[in-house]
Amino acid sequence: MKWFKRGLYVVAGVIALGLVAFFSRHELIRMRGDMPSFTHSAGANFDAMVPMSDGVELYTTVQMPGGERPSPAVLIRSPYAQARWVMQDLVCGLFVRYGFACVFQDTRGRGRSQGEWDPATSEISDGADTLKWLARQDFQDGNLAMVGSSYLASVQYAALAGDAPPELKTIVPAMYATDNRTVIYQDGLFRHETFTAWTSMMRGPGSDTDNAAEEYRQAARYRPHSQVDTDVFGLSMPWYTDMLNAAAPADPFWQAEDRVKMRQVPQNTDIPVLMVGGWYDVFFGPQFEDWQRLATQSSSRYVIGPWVHNGEISELVSEDVGDGRFYWREMLPWLDYHLKGIGPKPETGISIYVIGKDAGWQDHTVWPSKTTYKSFFLSNLAAANSCEEGRLSATPGNGEAEFIYNPDDPVPTRGGAGMLAFTFPGFDGAKPANVDQAGLCERDDVLTFQTAQLEAPMLISGNIELTLDIASTAPDTAFTAKLVEVFPDGRAFNIRDSITSLAYRNGAQAPLSYQPGDRVSLRFDFWPIAWRMQAGSRLRLDVSSSDFPKFHAHTNRAGPWAEQSGADLATQTLYGGEVKLPVE
Repeated sequence: MKWFKRGLYVVAGVIALGLVAFFSRHELIRMRGDMPSFTHSAGANFDAMVPMSDGVELYTTVQMPGGERPSPAVLIRSPYAQARWVMQDLVCGLFVRYGFACVFQDTRGRGRSQGEWDPATSEISDGADTLKWLARQDFQDGNLAMVGSSYLASVQYAALAGDAPPELKTIVPAMYATDNRTVIYQDGLFRHETFTAWTSMMRGPGSDTDNAAEEYRQAARYRPHSQVDTDVFGLSMPWYTDMLNAAAPADPFWQAEDRVKMRQVPQNTDIPVLMVGGWYDVFFGPQFEDWQRLATQSSSRYVIGPWVHNGEISELVSEDVGDGRFYWREMLPWLDYHLKGIGPKPETGISIYVIGKDAGWQDHTVWPSKTTYKSFFLSNLAAANSCEEGRLSATPGNGEAEFIYNPDDPVPTRGGAGMLAFTFPGFDGAKPANVDQAGLCERDDVLTFQTAQLEAPMLISGNIELTLDIASTAPDTAFTAKLVEVFPDGRAFNIRDSITSLAYRNGAQAPLSYQPGDRVSLRFDFWPIAWRMQAGSRLRLDVSSSDFPKFHAHTNRAGPWAEQSGADLATQTLYGGEVKLPVE
């Protein structure tokens, strides 16, 4: 009997602790995030069906801070109905405790909103309609902001692309870019680990996603991929197949009116923007270009942290730098100043987190600053099939190296930017950011080159440049490049990676032809990085032809990739190349 009573006490204690944690959840989040003390209690909540200009109504909830009305208001628009409780209770729950009304809306065709789900379609008009409705409400004081990451950031830019009212004073977009041409594709290679994975979870209201993880893994290898929606996911998804047919940056898909308007938002923006990005986020490269085109850059701020798409940090970063999706440390004082007119004027410019030796934050007015380039040339090519013998040297080498690329046995993705599947439960997505590269260079289809040990630390800061002289037996194929720091203890972690195809080589806007056996020069575009290598480390370059499932495994056949039903082997030959590092 005693054991039974003790058991009851234990159960009661667990329940009591759970209740305390639940009712203290906002305070616990505040303390963990080192956020300032709350200024308000939570006030009243109410729901509304907000009419759009075409008559469709979108489900919207309003949470008010305690105290007198009206209040400045923050608008969050989201397609993720499955995460509504988290966003409403935790995110909006924090905003109201800092004196902001929080307005949360299901986008068209999602959650309880009416209409048809078609990603990105109608967001320009729906965003403008919602803001105009909000500006007419008596609970807000005429000072509005929009916040959120990923799709929740896309709808902020969409609102600016429309007829946003003057009450919108600022936006805080995280982990997103206005030009998705180089996000969905990189030089003709489609990002499975992002967009096929996302598609498997976002098929539409009422669609069965119980087997989404297994179906995603099947879909990533399915040929022809143009039929994956009906054959694997079990329904027609024209919005997905449209992406599959838009490998060319000049494709009509990208010239649709709304997509052109979205790309033009940065240079047309007339309000200050707090932009948040991560070195290893899927949107980082084109997001950085958004910053460079931003018309209000002098009154805006861009924070680049060591984050991946879900706001988590690289395993090489030991300090707590917060969550990149809702970067409260910067966002709260930014909103206080721009919506309430209180607190010091926020810093502008660009703040970057340097990864590696002596890591930490740096503030810049302009970044990258003027740098010098340090060149390394591929040499000892004949020995590059070994992990140790290929060289990166001060002078070019002679000879050649070759490997056989088999699309049915691709090099597995290990680290880097441009993945999303890792965030979905059960998907077993590739681990993003900086990951130990042990064993990959031992594959027969990977060529490896490395420097001598560095005599002093070296800061890589900006855009890395790489050219390779190659040939292939295929009429079209892919080549990959990955830069790695090999630490003195032998551990090897990726810095940046890139991929290109022969059809879309060197920035081609439409597919180019290639005659098998021809020797051509390939330029690889790397997204910017700030990385400090330590003394005693070596810089390593791995060259191959696949990075799967981050990108689709090229079939070595010419023509539209998604229409290919089979694949061929290809012999790839490397004749030399040059790595140019921006160093400070």
